[in-house]
Amino acid sequence: MAFLTGNLSQRLPRHPNYVFNEIPGDCSAIHELVSQEKCQFIKSTESCQNNVFYFDYAYFLYCTIGEENGWKFNLGVALLVSVLILYFTVLATTADQFFCPVLAVIAKTLRISEAVAGVTILAFGNGSPDLFTAVSNPKDDTELMFGELLGAGLFVVGIVAGTILVIRPFDIYPAGVVRDVVFFIFAVSWITVCAYDERFTLSDAIVVIVCYVLYLAVVLVDFFVLRRKLHEEESRMSIAGDLTENNDYYQKLRNETVMVIREPIKGSELDIRKTRISVFVDVHHRHPPPNHHLFRDFCEHINPIHGEDWNEEGWFSRTLTVLKAPVLFTLLLIIPIMDYTAVRHGWTKLLNILHWLTLPLMMLFVTGLLCKTFLSFPVWGWLLICSGTLMAVLFATSRTDRPPRYHMAYALMAFVGSIQVIYVVAQEVVSLLVTLGLVLNLSKSMLGLSVLAWGNSIGDLFANITLAKRGYGKMAFAACFGGPLFNLCLGLGSTMIVRASRKKDHVAFSREGAMGENCEWFLVQLLATILFVLLLTGFDGRRSVGIIMIIIYLLFILFCILGEFEVLHPYGTDHHNEGEFVN
Repeated sequence: MAFLTGNLSQRLPRHPNYVFNEIPGDCSAIHELVSQEKCQFIKSTESCQNNVFYFDYAYFLYCTIGEENGWKFNLGVALLVSVLILYFTVLATTADQFFCPVLAVIAKTLRISEAVAGVTILAFGNGSPDLFTAVSNPKDDTELMFGELLGAGLFVVGIVAGTILVIRPFDIYPAGVVRDVVFFIFAVSWITVCAYDERFTLSDAIVVIVCYVLYLAVVLVDFFVLRRKLHEEESRMSIAGDLTENNDYYQKLRNETVMVIREPIKGSELDIRKTRISVFVDVHHRHPPPNHHLFRDFCEHINPIHGEDWNEEGWFSRTLTVLKAPVLFTLLLIIPIMDYTAVRHGWTKLLNILHWLTLPLMMLFVTGLLCKTFLSFPVWGWLLICSGTLMAVLFATSRTDRPPRYHMAYALMAFVGSIQVIYVVAQEVVSLLVTLGLVLNLSKSMLGLSVLAWGNSIGDLFANITLAKRGYGKMAFAACFGGPLFNLCLGLGSTMIVRASRKKDHVAFSREGAMGENCEWFLVQLLATILFVLLLTGFDGRRSVGIIMIIIYLLFILFCILGEFEVLHPYGTDHHNEGEFVN
């Protein structure tokens, strides 16, 4: 037992008033300098480059423009806000037209339910990039990591899940939400106890990982039990000659175990694209050639502006269409559409063949491998050879009027491509929000639980809400618990395992910061409140439940803001007997 608990009685006590000094070279120290020195500080301080990926927004503001140029600096901040809106447009378009349809296809192919798909495929897709980043950077400041992971959990459970219930209320599977809430509360409580004295042992981290493994096992066992009950009920009804439409128990089991592909919402982008694309098989071609209307098909699918709808739109809708057109055109060139509700399931011969070049090219570029060499030959050269050969084979073995037998391979392409685009754009959102947080002079804890948490949850926000709008509310709601739990357990657990394994005593330093305990307590309160309210409503996911969840998160942000300005004391500080402590 001492091994599992890390021998809590022998740990060093944490003094209630002890506050660590800021890390040397912290980027927030820029506000202590005069305007003329800030550019050099940005260029020479390593912590100012931690969240720089493809564009250095802080360099743009403090060096390219300069804070001393008052109105120009403010105009630069406004420009960054406009860029942020552009990033949101990219995320929304990617989630709506590419990511969400392929999730339904994968879940249908694997014969899993919406809820299981939400806590597995969707959670892994949204969380794996952040997990890999955390594991590859185990030396990052733990105060930011705690605030980011716990703050993201609060945001996704409070805002995203609450918004899903407001948009599309539905009956919640009782055992599923109880399971999710109980495991989540246990994980947060365990992390709170382990990190209290700022020492995280190797055994503590292993328990966090095991917690998620057990959670996943329970999810799968529950699904297979439900599916077995469904098959037994089908057998009983077949023998008795009962109608499935009149059996409420059967319908309930089917809703919890079978993935149903839903048509796109009338008037949505996908619905418009579906209805306007013809099959290209006319009366003169009962047996059309393999490349019938090849280029016409390509142009129809790659066109981001619909001519027949343009005439029906007002000036505002036309403006949005024009602004979104370059984004949609670029995404269509990179990511294939895989959707069972679309004509030919989204198959477009010439465009889909081209994707075997554009998608790998994009992935190699964003990962920095494009200009590397492999076996004394550039990677881009290998890409041209491999992709060119494969494209020739695909062209010779496919037709324009129907998808090929290997079309399911495009589901994996669409999934990976969507995740890659969402991750790259979300990284830029985080980088931009960190720069705006720097301008606003937010503390490190506040930065982690607000700006970084929002930025890293932006993919979950757009993907889950888009799924709910398309009718997959159960998948989206389940992902709002499975995703943050995945990030918290595997992200924090694996990072602490790496840190602790490098120490002789297998104990890693873990600093939550003043706002860390705020996140922990509010997250537990939010989860407990959700369970309590759902018990009162008979697990009816009403709009009122979603509104309560959103209000709790807003109260959390208000509490943190008051703590940031020292109006209230956060949970992570104790101001009793301040004069008695001598450092």
